[in-house]
Amino acid sequence: MKNLVSLSSIFLLMISLSCEDCNDCKDVITKSILVLDENGNNLLFGQNAIYNPQAITLSGDNDSQPVVINEESQTLDFFLEDSIVEYTLQLDENTMEIITFDLAERESERCCGTQTFTTTTRVNGVENTSTDSIIIVK
Repeated sequence: MKNLVSLSSIFLLMISLSCEDCNDCKDVITKSILVLDENGNNLLFGQNAIYNPQAITLSGDNDSQPVVINEESQTLDFFLEDSIVEYTLQLDENTMEIITFDLAERESERCCGTQTFTTTTRVNGVENTSTDSIIIVK
């Protein structure tokens, strides 16, 4: 009888985990910001750096957004929010960049639910050709 109860419990657990119509997650996209000069030198890291990554701020909808300093890829990373289409990147007290996105939704490949992604990215009104990395040339 114990085996039957255990098998029934396992079966019910498997059914509940295989539910197709769930929306139990938030699958977010990470965006990377790379700031370069006209010669392709990184202005955030290395010997040509002129901006301090620790002093840079990112805001969207007038709220500060968390930024991860990714020293390995030498970028600033952040999570794309599904309700924010315009971000302000403050590189220093005198240098500000406006990053805007056209957003869409698609089914998530990692979990039940949807994922917000960008169809177009613009920096200061100019379309950025990269999809995941936002390249800003100073």
